[in-house]
Amino acid sequence: MRPLATAPHWRPSRLLAVAGALALASAAGVAHAFDWQVEVTPAGELFPALQLSQSPRPRAGGFGDGDGLVSVSLRGSDLPRHLRLRIDTPGLRRPVVLEADVEAGAHRVDLHPRLEWDMAWLRTLDATREQPLRLSLEADGVTRTHRVDVRVHALFDAPYYVREGRDRVDLGWAFAGYVDPRDPVVDEILADARRADAGFDRGSDLHRVAAIWAALERRGVAYDAGDPALSRGPVVWSQRVRLPAAVWRDRRANCIDSSVLIAAVLERLGMRALIVLVPGHAFVGYRDRDRAEYFETTLLGARHGRAAADPAANFAAARAAGGARWRRVAARLDGRHGPDYALIDIGTARAYGIIPLGAGERASRHPSEATPAPAGSSRQRGLP
Repeated sequence: MRPLATAPHWRPSRLLAVAGALALASAAGVAHAFDWQVEVTPAGELFPALQLSQSPRPRAGGFGDGDGLVSVSLRGSDLPRHLRLRIDTPGLRRPVVLEADVEAGAHRVDLHPRLEWDMAWLRTLDATREQPLRLSLEADGVTRTHRVDVRVHALFDAPYYVREGRDRVDLGWAFAGYVDPRDPVVDEILADARRADAGFDRGSDLHRVAAIWAALERRGVAYDAGDPALSRGPVVWSQRVRLPAAVWRDRRANCIDSSVLIAAVLERLGMRALIVLVPGHAFVGYRDRDRAEYFETTLLGARHGRAAADPAANFAAARAAGGARWRRVAARLDGRHGPDYALIDIGTARAYGIIPLGAGERASRHPSEATPAPAGSSRQRGLP
C-alpha cells in the first residue's frame, strides 16, 4: 500500500512573498549584499491545524524543522556566515528563533522555522483573524525587519486541498490530526460504554463499535445537517471540524465531526480506524484481518416517526448504509479524484508522523512522551 500524497513539500508559485535587497556590513566592514524572500503558504494563510498535525522533522537542503508553510530564502553571491531569524505573531507560545551557520561560498540558504502555537489561545479563536507576522533577520551584527500581513485560521478550520496554478496539494491526511485517542471525551465515551456493557472488552470489534454508538446516543449526540464547508476554492478547500469537547457539550455532530470522534475511540482501542471522504460528506469505518465495516453517521441519534432514537436499530441501519455507500464509491478512492474522494487510514497517518492536534501540547507538559515519527501521508491505495 503506497502513499498517494506526502506531507506538504510545498512547490508553490509565490503565494505570498516579501523580498528585499539588503546590504549588511560586517564588523570587518565587508558588505554582504543579498535578497531575502518570505513565503507563507497556502496563499498567505496560516492554518494552525495543518501545522499542529505534523511532527517536527529536519528538512533536507535547509535549516530548521518547520513544515515549509513559512519559509525564508536568501540568495546572493556573498551570503553572511551566520544568520539569526526571529519571527513573532499573536498566538504563538513564544517567538521563533532560528540560527544558521552558512557554508563559505554558499549562494542560497533556506530557513524553515517551526511556529509553536499556543493551544489555549487557539481555542479562543472563533474566526479567521488578520494579523502581522513580524520577522527580523540578523546577519553580522546588523538587523533588518519585515512585516507580513497574514490570515490566521481557527483551530477548527481544516484545509484538505490546495490548488495554485498547476500545483495540487492533497491535504486530506490533516483530518487525522483531529482524531485524538487521548482526548478526555474519549475517556468518557469508553467509561459509559463499559458501564452499560459488562462484556465490552471481551466482545468483537463490531460489538464494541455498537457499544460506542450506543454511548453516543445515550449522551444525546445527534447528526447535525449543517454545511461544514468554509472554503471551496479556487485556491484552498477547507471545512469546519468540531473538536470533541464541542461535540460532547453541544450534543450535535455533522458527518466529519462524528467520523473523527468515533475514529478516535477506535484508535484508542487499537483498531484500524478509517475515514472516507466523498463529495460533501464523510463516513467512518474500521478494518480487521478479515473484513472492513463502514458506518453512515448521519443516522446517529435518528428518530423513527415520533419514537425516541433506538440505538440498536440506528446502528444496524448505519452499518447497512455505510457498507452500501462504500460499495458505490470504492472505485474512486484511488488517489486521482481529489479533493472529493479519499480514504484516510489513521494508522498509516500515524506511521508517517501525522499526530493529534493535542499531542504537542501534552508533550510540552510531559516531555518524556516519545517523539512522533517523521511526517508523511495517510492516503492509501487498495484498501477494500
